[in-house]
Amino acid sequence: MLMKLRWSAFTLAFISGVIAVPASADMSALYEVQSEDEFEQKLDMAMTIEINEAGDARLHISGKSDYFLIRDGEVYAISRGIDGPYAKKLNDLEAVIADAGQAGGISLDLVDQFTKIDLVEKGAVNVGKWKGRGYAERGSNRKVGPVDLIISDDEYLSPIGSAFARLVKGRFGTLRALSLTNLFGFGVYDPKVRELLASGTPLRLKGLELSEVSDATVDPERFELPARVLSPDEIRRQHEPFEWAPTFDRQPRG
Repeated sequence: MLMKLRWSAFTLAFISGVIAVPASADMSALYEVQSEDEFEQKLDMAMTIEINEAGDARLHISGKSDYFLIRDGEVYAISRGIDGPYAKKLNDLEAVIADAGQAGGISLDLVDQFTKIDLVEKGAVNVGKWKGRGYAERGSNRKVGPVDLIISDDEYLSPIGSAFARLVKGRFGTLRALSLTNLFGFGVYDPKVRELLASGTPLRLKGLELSEVSDATVDPERFELPARVLSPDEIRRQHEPFEWAPTFDRQPRG
């Protein structure tokens, strides 16, 4: 509780904003499924983003045994192993992907050839008490779909947006975003979609919509790395495909 102030000059300074009481620097955001689709309405899925004063962030989708951790500007994928949790630095993972020329059996040459998304700006859209710019996808039949992406420039929400921007940074940055939400299918590889994701704070990502923001203090331990961080060589060996069936000569490249 604030002590009663005795001096009128101090009181005046406090009221006028010359002296301010700092607010909590931590922030947590909750994204929940909000959809008109009957099937998606039955999905009990949510995503949380927790951020501390240093800009570290933890992004997690409910029910998953892994999550993303942004710490000291680096992005890590934290997974649950047999002997406990371990971390992979995603810049190291992306180097392994680039060297292999494929990701999950999909050739990087094909990734670069994915059809570009035709986004249609739909103007200002409200999500709860927040407002942002809405975007919809124009399909191959030229019909414009629902507003699946809403981006806000609200300064209060900017720490959340900064976490998303860090996640999609770099050529393969969107591989990280694919693990978070199925935004426009493979459309997250589209330069325009990635540019929008990095320009503000998402209020809606496909069926996930920002529903609550809290400034309660977050336990610092939630931003700690596990004891084991895989080396680049360990990541390479972990993602090396098993031997192809020797009966067949041709090895598919994806």
